[in-house]
Amino acid sequence: MNPLPQEMLISNQEKRILAAKKRQGVLAFLGSGEIYSTSEILSDLLQLSDRVTRRLLQQMSSEKERLLKVDVLPTTLKLYGITHHGLAVSGADPRLKAFEIGKTNPGWVPHHIESQQVRIKAERSGWIDWVPGRVLMVENQNRLKKLPDSLATRPDGRKVAIEVERFVKSRKRLAVVLGEHLKQIADQKYDFVYYFTPHPQALERALVAIQFVVINAERAKFSDAQRSRFRVLNLKSWNGQT
Repeated sequence: MNPLPQEMLISNQEKRILAAKKRQGVLAFLGSGEIYSTSEILSDLLQLSDRVTRRLLQQMSSEKERLLKVDVLPTTLKLYGITHHGLAVSGADPRLKAFEIGKTNPGWVPHHIESQQVRIKAERSGWIDWVPGRVLMVENQNRLKKLPDSLATRPDGRKVAIEVERFVKSRKRLAVVLGEHLKQIADQKYDFVYYFTPHPQALERALVAIQFVVINAERAKFSDAQRSRFRVLNLKSWNGQT
């Protein structure tokens, strides 16, 4: 067998540097407020094969490193969550709580994972300053009455409230939620609300049917200018466009 060309050989030092960068990528993502994820999402984040990602996560979960904990849900889905040590190493907000085995509601996991899918696509398209809802909850001085799933800034500098809607709300509830968002837009907390959903046509119809919203406990006409602040996007096919 012919030896590999010199330029194709990777030194042990280069391998260690590359592995360290991948570890930092996982810790930065989870320590930013995401807290836990799956190997599939983290594989996409790192742009590695699932096999290589799983091996990395196993190493980070080992007794030697203790950066992550592993929990297997009743659905057999395996979650990788950041530990207290991992949060400290990542330089995370000290108010964030570490991942705890057995404390994750399985019903909430799909929503959390889909929010992460949106984040990865957005950041690859130039979005910045992504703030997960978990961080918004601990930032009491900036607490919003209506907490979106995340806040982020588009490439053009406009701030967006991100909502992942797995199911369409009732018309009554939607009128209240839209009003809460409009109040926060008026208060310059953000500029737009993006709804990511697997049912874009159904949500579009629901929004069209809304003629009045509730703002400060009062019924108000839902104007075209206000409607323009809301966008409905296909959760699966969105590619980061604004």
